[in-house]
Amino acid sequence: MKIGKFSKKHNITQDTIRHYIDMGLLVVEKQGCQYKFSEEDSHDIEKIFKLKQLDFSLTEIQEILCFNRLEGDKSDAYRNLYLSLLERKQDQIIKEQQKCNEINLLLKDRIKELKMDGISTKRNLGFPLAAIGLLQCPDCDKTLDISGGTVEKNMMLEATIRCECGYTAIIDNGIYIDEKVARKKLMPTKREFFEAASPNYINFLYNGTTTLIDYIQTHGNNPKYIMELDNCTGRFLMHYIDYLPKNCTYILICHDKERIANMKKNLELQYEHNHFIFFCCELDKLPISKSSIDIIIDHWMSKTYAKTSNKVLLDVVAPYLKQEGLLTGAFPHIGAKCKDFINIPLELRGYFNKNIIFEKLESLDLSQLEAIDLGPIIEDNPYIDIRNKELFQTIYVGKKKINFEVITSIHEQHEHEIQHKHNRIS
Repeated sequence: MKIGKFSKKHNITQDTIRHYIDMGLLVVEKQGCQYKFSEEDSHDIEKIFKLKQLDFSLTEIQEILCFNRLEGDKSDAYRNLYLSLLERKQDQIIKEQQKCNEINLLLKDRIKELKMDGISTKRNLGFPLAAIGLLQCPDCDKTLDISGGTVEKNMMLEATIRCECGYTAIIDNGIYIDEKVARKKLMPTKREFFEAASPNYINFLYNGTTTLIDYIQTHGNNPKYIMELDNCTGRFLMHYIDYLPKNCTYILICHDKERIANMKKNLELQYEHNHFIFFCCELDKLPISKSSIDIIIDHWMSKTYAKTSNKVLLDVVAPYLKQEGLLTGAFPHIGAKCKDFINIPLELRGYFNKNIIFEKLESLDLSQLEAIDLGPIIEDNPYIDIRNKELFQTIYVGKKKINFEVITSIHEQHEHEIQHKHNRIS
């Protein structure tokens, strides 16, 4: 019979048949340009199927069939070889079964552990009472009235917040919420981003994160308040949390209540650190006093913020940095002289220009402590702005220079606060 009929008879592709012929598993008569298959070839293909069911590789099957053709089915030499191969395969399967059983036990333990994490006793994280003095009206810089509070373990879980200028907010389930600006953030899920990103790009982001953590560890000096600015709220924190000083309060900001609530839930279930502030508000409406933050972390946020708000994020957040506080960041860019630069839309070029980024940092009265370029990476990802072009990131840390006029102003403000109780709680 011809190859097509033989293929249909045994439910096997013609390409596979040709591969078996090339390996010598099938020895087929050839007439001209065509193979002619016999009943003997059918017997051989059935032997191949049975040996594959026993988990023999094609190379092992080749050895068995060749020795069979040399010695015949009934010879002691063939029977002894075949028996030794069967016993070896049996030993191999037993070892694999033992390994699978061990892996299965480990999987059961890990699954149980993760499920128990999800149903473990839930802590309630709220606004730390010790941080109430940090609050200040974002509209008029005056003190805030806090009333109707529910307090648990030195954390405020529920409250109403008002200012005499008309500003209002609430604390709901431990989250400070400016209800006028709370809205859904339109962005891919972490799973969607992961599936679209290459391993090289993920490692590129990770290298920047770990370098930034090293800089913070090197230059941070027992910070009291750290504020993270990240489009994917808490992404940096998830890598940094094991290094977070015990008494430090970490501030997370997002205008999407659901996203920041999910981050809060994860922290409550998985981590023991208690000092967090969750703000659901706009970055230019932060209800905190100026010169109050020890470390500001701009983790790829400046570009995103500029695109959506037409404002320079560093100008918005720099006033919150203490004297000698640290401004740290991961800033994506491509070189201004890069051949790809002219292909970037004009409205985006400033966000990806390293020179402009550093001009802005210098204008903020920062003393550069560290700066390094990582990359380039070329990525085809629908969720990033610059695709198929060389992309770098600068990892930076700078210290805010001492301004004696500001120090005097802060001292005068402190004296004023002593005379007028700050953020009245009723």
